[in-house]
Amino acid sequence: MNGRHLRIELHSHTTYSFDGFIEFDCMVKTALRRRIDVIAITDHDNFDGAKEFSERAEKGLCPIQIIAGEERTLADGSHLIGLFLRNEIHSRTAEAALEEVEGQGGFCLIPHPFRPKDGLFRNGLELLAKLQGRTVGFELQNTKCSYAENLKARTLLPTGLGPFGGSDAHYESDLGECLNLVPFDTDLKTSVRRMIQGAVPYTILARAQTERDSGRAYAPGYQKLKTIAKIPNSLLPLAKQSYRWYRNHIRHVAIPALVEVYRHE
Repeated sequence: MNGRHLRIELHSHTTYSFDGFIEFDCMVKTALRRRIDVIAITDHDNFDGAKEFSERAEKGLCPIQIIAGEERTLADGSHLIGLFLRNEIHSRTAEAALEEVEGQGGFCLIPHPFRPKDGLFRNGLELLAKLQGRTVGFELQNTKCSYAENLKARTLLPTGLGPFGGSDAHYESDLGECLNLVPFDTDLKTSVRRMIQGAVPYTILARAQTERDSGRAYAPGYQKLKTIAKIPNSLLPLAKQSYRWYRNHIRHVAIPALVEVYRHE
């Protein structure tokens, strides 16, 4: 170990996700501006973005390191992230997906574990017993989740799962809202694995939340409007790009101020 620390973003979605809007060049510019060293590409049920971004980084087109991952939707609607993948995830149950990811030499993360619509533990903790002794992390802090959901995630701290933080970024402006400050050890994969295993001291930094924080909401005005009026499909691409421009250049221009939300000694 050489004393260097990596600032790692472990949860992000590119244009290859059905709801992601992060493009390669803009991602790089944002990462450099916000001093992000590593970004995990974890698109919803799609590995093409992670593969493309990784290949472009390997060709020297990106000064940051890319982790190839995927956020898989399981048969029960819950989500599971695989990191350091070679191929997409096909399994639809948590146990099978864990085996598949480990067979690729990677390991799994549990995003937003208690989020009502897609958290792996939203209906109970029965799966915990089958995770013991494996390299599995859980998202202690997700800056898209509410304060209450993140607070509930802390109940998993005694379980042996490794806590991590994620921005759950869908726009470039979301990148770096939650970062993991991890000591470099041998290589990137070893560094992240040792973090999840709790074998090294590390810190989770995030945008501060208050008890009234209900989580990140995208285009709330549009969400209300579409319940009473149908927007023509021909206008949706323009509306989406206009909102992307607004969010990245108007709504969230400043570099997010981060506070320490967790420290592993």
